[in-house]
Amino acid sequence: MSTEHINENMDRIVSNIDTNPDMDARIDRALEVRKQMGIYGEGGQMEHGFYGAAQAQGILEWCFGLAWGGPLLDLKTRELIVITALVSQQLDGEVEWHVRSGLNLGLTREEIIAALTHLTVYCGFPKANHGIRAAKRAFDKIDKENGVEPPAPYTGAKKAAAEAAGDRLMAHVDPNPDAKARIENALKTRQKMGIYGKGGQADDGLYKIAPHYTQALLEYGWGMVWSDPVLDMKTREIICLAAFAAQQLVDEAEWHVRSSLNHGLTRDEIIEVFIQCSPYIGFPKTNDMLRAAKRSFDRLDEENT
Repeated sequence: MSTEHINENMDRIVSNIDTNPDMDARIDRALEVRKQMGIYGEGGQMEHGFYGAAQAQGILEWCFGLAWGGPLLDLKTRELIVITALVSQQLDGEVEWHVRSGLNLGLTREEIIAALTHLTVYCGFPKANHGIRAAKRAFDKIDKENGVEPPAPYTGAKKAAAEAAGDRLMAHVDPNPDAKARIENALKTRQKMGIYGKGGQADDGLYKIAPHYTQALLEYGWGMVWSDPVLDMKTREIICLAAFAAQQLVDEAEWHVRSSLNHGLTRDEIIEVFIQCSPYIGFPKTNDMLRAAKRSFDRLDEENT
């Protein structure tokens, strides 16, 4: 047993923090971020009157001064992380406002929809559907403010196919998909991720007992969603990490930390993804994600020694 003296009164967090932070710089950074988001001034989110002094200070300092003010990720990426965390928790009102913020920060409508489609795989269709409806409300309101006419409803062959099937979904789908191309795309994507082959995730039997699910997982998840070129692989990994954080999916996060490194994220950037989530998911979930990241880093270091 070690005879090293332990100071029972010492709080171990103290050695890891700045005990004399520059509060002026923190507040200035927070206000600049909020200004660029463009949803908090006149004509933006209304003051609802529910802020207490501590809550308002925490929102400004923690959320915008510290989390949003980190040095490694740009604001566009940070907003994509926030939208993901909100959709994963079905916080639709917040999603609508942050979609507007995302557009102000440089995200395109196509990128936002691609991100929400990506989430169908990681938080399910219902939550993603709610997120897409919230995004559409934001788009429609922006168009109305700018005098833009809404797009015409579907017509022609698409409309005829939907009416013939008695299902409006048929107006938006490919009735003759190329399954072989999907599977080829899926396998290429999984190879790039680098966690599904030898030395990666083991086959624990779930693929054998759920063949229809396995087929959907491969064709839809990797063959269609991950293979969509609107978002690159690095961005998709960021979305995955944020979705896992919001839902406290620790095992998935641990594996996708490895995959994220294979797609160009650095260890520090991965940590910033989880920190960016923290005001929107809380400290306990964030703590679990940071521990998962550390386990993944430690295992990689062990493998490389």
